[in-house]
Amino acid sequence: MSVPSRAIFLSYARDDAAAARRIAEALRSSGLEVWFDENELRGGDTWDAKIRKQIDECALFVPLISQHTEARAKGYFRLEWKLAVDQTQMLAAGVPFIAPVAIDDTREDGAVVPPEFLRVQWMRLPGALPTPEFVAQMKRLLDAPKVADDVGRGRRTPPLSGAVSEPAGFGDPALQPSRRLLAAAWIGVVAVVVIGVAATYFSTRKPEPAARRSAPPTAEKAAPMSEARQLVAQARALYEPWDLATSDDFALAETLLKKAVELDPTDGEVWAAYAILSCGSFIHGHDSSDARRATARTQAENAIKLSPDSGQARFAYAFSLRFNPATQDEAIRLLRAEAARQPANRFVLIILGAALRRAGQLEQALVYLDKAAALAGNDPITQNNRGQVLWRMKRFDEAEAAFDEALAVAPNLVSANCFKLELLMDVRRDLPRAKAHLAKVPPAFFVNPRGALQAYLVAYYSREPAKALEALRHAKDDFDWSQPKALLTGRAHQLAGNKEAARTDFQAALKVVNDTLAAVPNNSILLYWKADILAALGDWTGVEPLLQEIRQRVSSGDRDLNERDVAGLLMQLDRREEALAALASYYGKRTTDYQGRNWLFYGDPVWDPLRGDPRFEALLKASEQKK
Repeated sequence: MSVPSRAIFLSYARDDAAAARRIAEALRSSGLEVWFDENELRGGDTWDAKIRKQIDECALFVPLISQHTEARAKGYFRLEWKLAVDQTQMLAAGVPFIAPVAIDDTREDGAVVPPEFLRVQWMRLPGALPTPEFVAQMKRLLDAPKVADDVGRGRRTPPLSGAVSEPAGFGDPALQPSRRLLAAAWIGVVAVVVIGVAATYFSTRKPEPAARRSAPPTAEKAAPMSEARQLVAQARALYEPWDLATSDDFALAETLLKKAVELDPTDGEVWAAYAILSCGSFIHGHDSSDARRATARTQAENAIKLSPDSGQARFAYAFSLRFNPATQDEAIRLLRAEAARQPANRFVLIILGAALRRAGQLEQALVYLDKAAALAGNDPITQNNRGQVLWRMKRFDEAEAAFDEALAVAPNLVSANCFKLELLMDVRRDLPRAKAHLAKVPPAFFVNPRGALQAYLVAYYSREPAKALEALRHAKDDFDWSQPKALLTGRAHQLAGNKEAARTDFQAALKVVNDTLAAVPNNSILLYWKADILAALGDWTGVEPLLQEIRQRVSSGDRDLNERDVAGLLMQLDRREEALAALASYYGKRTTDYQGRNWLFYGDPVWDPLRGDPRFEALLKASEQKK
């Protein structure tokens, strides 16, 4: 007589692959067997035969229900569902076999699922974040007594109730804890149910041989993780959505990782996760300070020293080198090597593509991003990065299509929304379309600093100062993507003719800049903003020495400033001829102006005094040719 299987079969739609991985690893880290097609290689006679065998032998069939399954009338997961329903015909009445799990707000009423799915009570995992209660419920279902049937397969005996019970907090959305509160409540808790979350975008496993990757899912049991690794898993569940994660998500993830480091400072994987979080904080603007960049490098060095054979440690180290121009080439070399080791690791491919884009190697960047897209179809993060590369390649229609594909899957993706708006303004010069798109974005967009800034610019360029001020209402009080908020609100008040309000805001912005300059006195961007604010206040004496310093830095090749910035300051000083000369020099030297930024001309009121001047109009045409 064969030993009855205790495996759990996870069935999911392709777009829910990341969610399925998190759930699979959480169950595996608790010592449960999970059959899960991690490579998503589905279809074909061989697959069909083997998947039937997997479903026939599993102890529990767990379909993941979501808006993605609702949206797809056809898919391999529906075949899996049918096979599972067929299995129930051979089971005694009331035996738990199908255990649906809703990973978003999809409700049972009206759901596009087999009728058999509606005869049991669904479990709910908002955000696909497994809880200890969920893991415990899976164990309870598997631990039911079994008797052998006539072919040797374990047949489950009916429990007291035929419905899959729903742990407290699953049924009523009001009782469901938020993922942040839940993760915070787990900090410092000892002897909880061991739970681990798989890497959503990258993996520390070495690539498997092609023959094995093409095989159907197989049973796997992972060893229990240390408490530090558990915290890492929880942290990664928060920050690995990357562009879709909020600053609060990153902050809570960092709290978890600090605790993990305290628990085990000798674990290289912990340091690697922390380094990757720091890199993400830097590139997404949650903390773009030089200190954060240096911290990421130190954390990555710790990881590589402690775990030199770890793919995640190697990746973290290469990632941390991306932000320094002096180490950019080395970062690309290491990322290429890691992409060769981990060809199925989408996130490695995405970061390599971004590094190549920054280095101007656009064709190669697109090659790696296309590989990443092939791994997971319409992944919004990959499509967003593809759009950025296509923009730089002047393939504007394809760039806009890539952003649209990203937003079709993730409408709240701030980066893709911003790039779409910038493309409509900077390249298309289509302000009505930009305003129409802005009217459709989710409310969360306006809370994000970058989203708030983009909404402000659309209103400001539309000469709608009241809407511009409203756009910044939820923004931070100090800096939003390198610009003092008070400077922006001052400009809006100035546009509205509110001179006193504008002056008050400009003075507040000057204080913020001066306070920050005390800590970093040689920062070029801060010097520019100080000059800009003094010009807005009419302090010509204070502006002049700063203007000379900025010009000197531009001529020395400063990466953060250019002659167009100088021209903007000169326009505020009403020195139009000098401004025109600076613009002519700028466009005479550049071979490309890939992002256009023509709304600095077409939309920004600072250039209004030059409109109609044939020389300025010629510069506008030159900027079009440079795009």
